[in-house]
Amino acid sequence: MLNHYWQLIQKNNLFGLRDDTRIGVIRTVKPVLAEGEQLPVWANASRHALVQQVSATMLQLTTPLLDDPSEVVAYLRAGLSRVWAALPENGKLPVFTTGLKNNQRIRIVLPEVLFERLYTAENFQGNGPDYVTYRNQIYDLVADGLITQLPLLTYLFAASPAKNGRAFWPAPDQERQLVQKVSDPDHLARTLALDVAVELDPYAASGVTEQMLNFLIDSCWFALSQPAIPLPAAAEVRRHSLAEAQKIAAGDPTAPVASLTAPIDAMAVWLNQVGLTPQRKQAFELMQSRVLKPETTIAGQVAAAYHDISAAQTPLATQAHADLSMEEDLPGFSNLSGNSQALLQAVIDGGYQWTLLDREQNILQIASDTQRHVLIDGALTSRTPASAMVVAEHRHAAKKVLAAAGLPVARGAKFTRWPEAKAAFEQSFARKSIVVKPEQRSHGLAVEQFAVPPTAKQFAQAFHAANQDHGVLVEMMGRGTTYHFTVIGRRVVSVLENAAANVVGDGRKSIKELIALKNGKRPNARQLKLDETANRQLKLQSVTMNTVLRRGQQIFLASAAHPQTGGDIYDVTTEIDPSYNQLAVAAADALELPIAAVDIVIDNLYDAYAAEHEGQAIIISVDPIPDLTLPQQPDMGAAHSIAPALLTYLFSEK
Repeated sequence: MLNHYWQLIQKNNLFGLRDDTRIGVIRTVKPVLAEGEQLPVWANASRHALVQQVSATMLQLTTPLLDDPSEVVAYLRAGLSRVWAALPENGKLPVFTTGLKNNQRIRIVLPEVLFERLYTAENFQGNGPDYVTYRNQIYDLVADGLITQLPLLTYLFAASPAKNGRAFWPAPDQERQLVQKVSDPDHLARTLALDVAVELDPYAASGVTEQMLNFLIDSCWFALSQPAIPLPAAAEVRRHSLAEAQKIAAGDPTAPVASLTAPIDAMAVWLNQVGLTPQRKQAFELMQSRVLKPETTIAGQVAAAYHDISAAQTPLATQAHADLSMEEDLPGFSNLSGNSQALLQAVIDGGYQWTLLDREQNILQIASDTQRHVLIDGALTSRTPASAMVVAEHRHAAKKVLAAAGLPVARGAKFTRWPEAKAAFEQSFARKSIVVKPEQRSHGLAVEQFAVPPTAKQFAQAFHAANQDHGVLVEMMGRGTTYHFTVIGRRVVSVLENAAANVVGDGRKSIKELIALKNGKRPNARQLKLDETANRQLKLQSVTMNTVLRRGQQIFLASAAHPQTGGDIYDVTTEIDPSYNQLAVAAADALELPIAAVDIVIDNLYDAYAAEHEGQAIIISVDPIPDLTLPQQPDMGAAHSIAPALLTYLFSEK
């Protein structure tokens, strides 16, 4: 027999709202630390931060409520990875539930539009309950339905086998928290959500899986479809469900439970009627298989492999640590740009609230309790004028602005057609050291630097490679080394010395082997490339990929120094003369960029800059979106994160 609410849902075709159900996780964590060590104090810029400190020894992770379970898992993985990174050496995160110290609740919020549509469909005409009472009644129905499913939920999600059985069941005073209604803090009479207590999954670094969350959402909607429990029988039904669940919790994890076949079969029939997405089908079939094969339940797997918790804790914690300690990427968000990931690490560490608005476009919203900002690609903010962005994108226009401000730039010209460029080369550039590059910023791609004046053939190759959408710049090559300044809020926070991509011989390995060895120690964004440019450079140096270099012999794979084409970077933030920091800030100011990366060729980083000394420094590029990852992994010098400086600038009081 269907209940009244479900009949209305079917009549009004409202089941599609299931996909708008929001779900989140609240996880309490008490890290295991060596004697005498303390949990680092966690910053708290927002009351709604992903990670919050609840005591001197405990943290709480609270994900946002989302309609995509996979995103919930991603938030958890990211937060836990930063917690683990902050722990003292040998610190661990428990992977098993232990009372109030390490546990989790799944918070489920039914779509508000569901209640609104149902209430309208009732057509009470003033004779029914008020809206809040009506929606509370629906939540009561779902909560009662989940209570009747407790034996099944306990069987599926109890993950802590004791020596002779399971240790899932909470203390008597916690039984009421297994399924709990959550009241709106601003309207205590209004039910806001349902909390379901489930154990940590020790095989998932996040403690939960996408399949678990999908199954719990479907469990709520299945409960919504079932007949209401008569009020006189409610207490007895609850008592019976609790008793059955407790019996399962104390039983043999590998023993089948015959009484669970009927409820899982009933849910299967219902799901076939309402329809399943591939993700939901996969989740249900996984849970169904666990009912049929007890050894595949989480508790069954742990019991078979380790026999008890103490034997399982260390190896499973090690597995979780490996998943959460990715060297380059932020777990859960590895498909974001390096900039966005670096920013998110600082956001989590700083206790800010954040929302990923668009993965593909790398759009993030960051918030404190008093401000919020939207950032694109980790560094582009609303404080960067659109006109400044356009000017900075085009080197020739930017050069004119910088020159008008009295700042040093390279002499040169822009060409859009080959005949004019060829004529200029023959008349002027043929016997000079020059740089050929796309007029539009290209992150080092298609940039050729000729310290030795190029031949006509070399110039033609460089011109056509650089001639993309907006023409080509041909400039006089400045003397010195390229330095990469990151400017945030009129302050230089990092200076990196750049060298062109190269390898140094050891007398044993070929160039190809040396490249592979160097790439093995580098982030993906700074890999040396075996491309046409590299082969051309090798040919100029009379070597091939298979040449074995003598010990100490250096061979270059590119002519221009740029990190994203495999160049070396050395941190010189504290070494360079401060006058060059002022020059970098002046360049950013001239283009009206509050946040920028400024590349300057400098003859001697220790000599103070003097404008009257021509050629001492030349500004060659200004990028409105600095790379936040470069200072984190220099080839030499101190590594440091500059993303916190960006957050400090954005959220400082104005």
